[in-house]
Amino acid sequence: MGKGRRVLLFILVLALVLGGCGRGASSLALGNRREIAEAIRRTLLNRSYRVRISFLAYTLDREGLDELAAGLMEEALYESEDPRGGDYLRWQYGGYTLTHSASRKLFRWEYRLGILPDMYTDADQEAAVDRKVEEILEDLDLPPGASEADRALAVRDYICGAVSYDSVHKHLKGSSHIQSTAYGALFYHTALCQGYAVLCYRLLKELGVENRIVAGTCLAGGRRERHVWNLVRIGDVFYNMDVTLDDVTGTRDYFLKSDRTFSSDHTREEAYASEDFTSQYPGAPEDYGF
Repeated sequence: MGKGRRVLLFILVLALVLGGCGRGASSLALGNRREIAEAIRRTLLNRSYRVRISFLAYTLDREGLDELAAGLMEEALYESEDPRGGDYLRWQYGGYTLTHSASRKLFRWEYRLGILPDMYTDADQEAAVDRKVEEILEDLDLPPGASEADRALAVRDYICGAVSYDSVHKHLKGSSHIQSTAYGALFYHTALCQGYAVLCYRLLKELGVENRIVAGTCLAGGRRERHVWNLVRIGDVFYNMDVTLDDVTGTRDYFLKSDRTFSSDHTREEAYASEDFTSQYPGAPEDYGF
């Protein structure tokens, strides 16, 4: 985690027992689940050290704790207008370690959960990113009323000029986390595709342009490799924007492309190709034309 600030967050909540749970379903349901998920989100934003949750329930369901923790963490990563949340958190986060215990308290069980998130950057690094992002937004010097496409182009051009693809760490498992972050892209000036996409997401969000980070594969050197890129809203539809490949190829061949042309060498993971996702983020019928 580095030497950033470490904050211990303690949350006391009450678990209710749901009736009619199906076979295999957890019997644990937090009465104020939304508030707990939001508290976890704030912990992740602050790059804090650990979340501790204590609650009471009338049943012993140790197996349900994994499901409960996974659901809370997923809810904490919800998409919002906050440039520092949503996919910015999701793609600079490597999961968590869960500890738990349960002890009998009269007619109820007292559960204690500890969630230790694996964040790729610490609080000091994120503070440096915040300052650098402010400088970048001023330097972009976009005119008032700049279109979403013009804002996207300014972000694309900035990243391609400031960041180089990190081929050194590409195949070194476990050694490239910082190259998968906005901090690595901004201060080391090198990044893997994930670092490109996270920085692009952050800058677009700061400029009021809705976007998501999409995972899948792309063709590279005649073979398919895992890859991530951005899905950017222009008007009422979404375009694909792969800043990594634009930078590597020195072209604009991957900027604001429709699924029809983009899918020739990009394939989305199932979650991003599902009807639920595509109905929420409808694709543009044609490539964007300036």
